[in-house]
Order: sequence, then C-alpha cells, then structure tokens
Amino acid sequence: MALSRRALIASAGAAAAGGLTAASLVGDAHASPLTAPTTGAGNGLPAGGAGTAAAPLPVASRNSVFSRRGAGPRYWSIYGWSFPHNAPIPEDEWKANVDWLAAEFAPYGYTMPCTDGWIEASSRTNDNGYIVTYNDGWQHDWAWWAEYIRGKGMDLGVYYNPLWVHRAAVADTSKTVIGRPDVRIADIVTDGDFFAGGIGGDTLYWADVTKDGAKEYIQGYVRYFRDLGVPYLRIDFLSWYENGQDANIGTVGLGHGRAQYETALRWIHEAAGDDMQVSLVMPHLFDHGAAEIRYGDLIRINADADRGGWDRLSGGRQSWQNGWSQWHNPFAGFTGFADRSGRGQFILDGDFLMMNTFANDDERRTCVSLMTIAGSPLTISDLHSNIGAHAWAYQNEEVLALNDQGLVGKPYFHSAEPYSTNPGSRDTERWAGQLPDGSWAVALFNRGDTAATRTLDLAGALGLTDRAAVRDLWEHRDLGRMSSLTTELPAHGVRLVKVSAPGHKRVYQAAFAAWGGGAGFGNTRPGHTAMGYADLPGTGASVTFGVEAARTGTYRVRYRYAADADATLTVGAEELNRTPVGRPRQVALPATGGAWATAEDAVRLTRGTNILTLISTEADTGAVSLNSVELR
Repeated sequence: MALSRRALIASAGAAAAGGLTAASLVGDAHASPLTAPTTGAGNGLPAGGAGTAAAPLPVASRNSVFSRRGAGPRYWSIYGWSFPHNAPIPEDEWKANVDWLAAEFAPYGYTMPCTDGWIEASSRTNDNGYIVTYNDGWQHDWAWWAEYIRGKGMDLGVYYNPLWVHRAAVADTSKTVIGRPDVRIADIVTDGDFFAGGIGGDTLYWADVTKDGAKEYIQGYVRYFRDLGVPYLRIDFLSWYENGQDANIGTVGLGHGRAQYETALRWIHEAAGDDMQVSLVMPHLFDHGAAEIRYGDLIRINADADRGGWDRLSGGRQSWQNGWSQWHNPFAGFTGFADRSGRGQFILDGDFLMMNTFANDDERRTCVSLMTIAGSPLTISDLHSNIGAHAWAYQNEEVLALNDQGLVGKPYFHSAEPYSTNPGSRDTERWAGQLPDGSWAVALFNRGDTAATRTLDLAGALGLTDRAAVRDLWEHRDLGRMSSLTTELPAHGVRLVKVSAPGHKRVYQAAFAAWGGGAGFGNTRPGHTAMGYADLPGTGASVTFGVEAARTGTYRVRYRYAADADATLTVGAEELNRTPVGRPRQVALPATGGAWATAEDAVRLTRGTNILTLISTEADTGAVSLNSVELR
C-alpha cells in the first residue's frame, strides 16, 4: 500500500528560494559609506600593512553561493494542502495556488512554488527511471510546469530524494542508468531495501551506493532537475537512509551506515554545485551535523509543522535527543544549532508557516520574527482558499528587508556549553543579529502564556559605545535613541526592532558571526565587548562576516583580539559568488599577556556585500580569541 507522509508524521508525533543566482546575490550599498578607502598597488593593500600574502582560503563546509547569502529563501509549499488532506495535491489546486502566489506574494520576494511529499503515486518514469511529474494524476510534467512558472517570473522548487528508486522503474527491464546502458535500474537496488519497508512503504527502494551505476543514477537525478531549471531540491527522510531508525517509530527499514550516507550526500553535493540549493530534511545530524555541513545548504532543525499553531512553534518536547528530530520546536532547534548557522555554514530551516493556524496576530508576528531573526527560509504554506485576512504577516517590507540582507541572528549566549547538555547556556527569548551595513536586528520574545517583560542591554550585548537609534519593524515607528531595550510583551508576543549605531565606523562583533571548523563562542576572558567573542583554537577554525562596502577599494581594518602566545590568522575577502577580492593575507597577532589588544591592517573590498573570513590555516600558528573587526 502507499505510505502517506502524514501517517508517518502523525505516528512520530504521537510519541513525542528561490531562483537565486550568483549575480543576484551581490548586494548594493545603500547605507552611509565607510571612511573613504585607501589605494594601493599590486594586491590593493597599502604599503606598511601588517599582513603578508597567503594561499587561497580553505573551506570545511559546502559553502555554496546559497549558504554564503546567509538567510534562506522565500517560497510557498503545498504542505498546507497535502497534510490535512493526507493526499497529493491535485493539479488544478496546485495551479490555483501558483497563480495566487504570483499575484499576491511574488512582488514580496516569494518567487518559488515547491512540491512536498505524498509522492509514492508518481510512478511514471523516463528511460533512466526518473519520475516525470509530481503525481500520476497530473496532466503536465515537470518541464511544462517549470516553463509555466518561469513565465510568471518565478522558479519551480521540487521535493524528491535522489536516493529513491520507484519499484515501477525496477520492474521495467528496459530502464537503464543514465550514461550506463549496461546497468539496469534494477541493478542498483537490493531486494527488500525499501524506503520504509518495516512499516509498509514498499513503493520506493533506496539506491545502494555500493553498486555499480548508483553514482550515475543519483547524480543524474540531481542534474535531471537542475537541467529543468529547478534551483531548489528538498531531500527528505535522510535519517531513515542512514540507520533505518526513527526515534519515535522504531525500525523503519534497513540502515545503510555512516559511510554510505556520507557518500550519497557527497554525490548530491557534487551534482548540485552552485546551480541548486540543497535542503536536507529529517537528518539525524549526528555529531552536531558534522556530515551535513560539508554537503548541504539547509538543515531541518525541528519536527514537522504538522497542523501548525503555537504548540508546534514553541511547545512539545523541550529536551534534546540524539537523532531526528533533535529538538521538537523551532525555538529550541534554532537555539541548539545557532553555533552552526551563518554565512557559509548552515541555513537553519524551521519548516512551514501557516498563518491560518495561529490563534491571534501576536503569534503570527512571533512566528515570522523568529524565522527571520534565525535566518530560516520564510515558507508560506497557507492556501489561496484559507489564508483569510492574514497575508499581511508575510508582506512586511521592513521585516523582509532583513531577509534580503542575509540576516542570521543568534540567541543570547550565557556560556560556551552546548545547549543540548545545558539548556541554560542560551536564551531562546532574546535574539540579535548584525547586518552587512553594521546595523542590528533585535527580537525579544515571550513564549509564556501570560504577559511578561523582556530586556536586552543593547550597549552590553551588542558592544555599542553610544546610544543607538531603535525602530520597531512591526509598528513602523522610531522609538528614539536607547542603550537598553525593555518591552512589555503579551503572551506569545514579540518586539522586533532595528538598531542603528551613529557614526561611520563599523564594528562587527565576532560573537554574532558565522563560526566554522571548530571555532566557537567564548565569554570567560574579562574585558570583552558585546555578549562574548569567538574562540579559534587552531587549524581549520574560522570566523566569517558579511560586510558591506559603498565602493570598491582598500579599507583600514582593526582586529580586537587576545592570544596567550604569538599567533597568526589568514584573512580574505570574497564576493558572494566566491570571487576573491584581492589576495588573502596572513596577519601577525602577537601575544597579549591575557589582555585584549588590537592589530592594524587593511583589506580590499568590492562594492556591495563581501564575505570576510579570518581562518587558521595549516600555515598559521597559535590560538586566538577574536572579539571584533572594525572597518574604517
């Protein structure tokens, strides 16, 4: 029998972008400029700079143009129809929603309708075993819909796992692996190795990566969608492939093991390249996402949206478990993986939003604010037929501007201890993130069921030296200049503000940057500014900032750091599409004797948004605590 995704989700719960291109990702400078750039010869750096030329920057993550953008895409998903109906969406209903999306939300940047689950009934395949449409009941194939959607100025997103092999293709001996006419589709599967064989899901096999032709099949599937112009592939049920286990259901099929799982992810990553955004859904995320960080752009960090509403946003299981889903709700999931988010690292996916399922407008503002401040995709799953009067929640241009600028914020960190073992180490209700122009977004939440007061010391938490201008983004009004923000919030309420410091110099706080390769949060060294700093313990550790320049040129830079022994770091700036801006530099950071010190240098930036990375390469030495980077 066909195995419905809702049945799987329900049984689990009982126990417990689109269209981005490298060119479109390069931003423009709109805020007040930095101090006029200096000029230099050769690599663009002024004479007497402290740095020396270095090799290209290494990476320890997928680091695609999509994750380098920071925040996730804005799009619409069929989930809000298929989940309550427990069925694949009919084609006429799909079309009605595509047309509605184009008319009502595409002007606000939601430019991708995306399919979701309930795909077992898609059995028609091409000569290479690839499904030709979302469902057998649909008249039009993927190619037709991709062209129709492009005609409306949008792109088609697809939900499918390239590791799935439909049994109809296995049974048809004329079907062969792309580029391998000597290998039948039946040759790349193992008898009994079903997607969910332990619970009745025998419509789909898993591809066996140890078999000849499996690589061509899997990578060909990715390229099949890519060649149709699909920029976004949502790949589900990865935990079931890895070990055949579900924390709530139990055994769901055969486990393929860590090595095969990583092999499959690597093949998908290679085929997708920078042409397709790779969304990893239902991964176990063992070892804090150690495998997924190398091969995926987005990771789901909470259980499915289910019927929506406040309970799925904030309620349910609050504790961590070692496997899918590590955290139940997005508040906890975003907080738990906040040390893994940011430019070039993970885009944290909080799943779908359905405004019609929330009890009031306070909850609606909260869910959009949470997804925005955490850098999640903003995914509409309401329908043209049930959204009612709630479209406004998706259409606040001041809020959407944060997503446009790639905002990825962090909860307030109290310590470096993992949130999984110490829930007191991070505050799920107080968030902040820094934008490329140096300004900030701050969100204060009330997850409680009664009114409450929330406060954030802006000067202390953000490292501001002067009172800053604060603007409420939901009320669209200026609140004046403040050094601390205190607000009374209703039950399930939020205050989302933009904070702009005066002056032209920009200080980018490492505590709110993207940490990679073993870098992490620290706050035990006295005298730091902001809520803390980034610790780079040695080779591979990196800190990455998104910084905006008003014009191309070389800018003075000051690093505030501490080091117990002489150390070096390699510094490089790149465009969002990975084009280097000048040559990376190795910067000397002398020992500071337990205090904080500054090192002066220069960096070349291009007009618009730059990716500025400080990394400890194999050519560097020592451990460094980085507090901030100041551009002048």
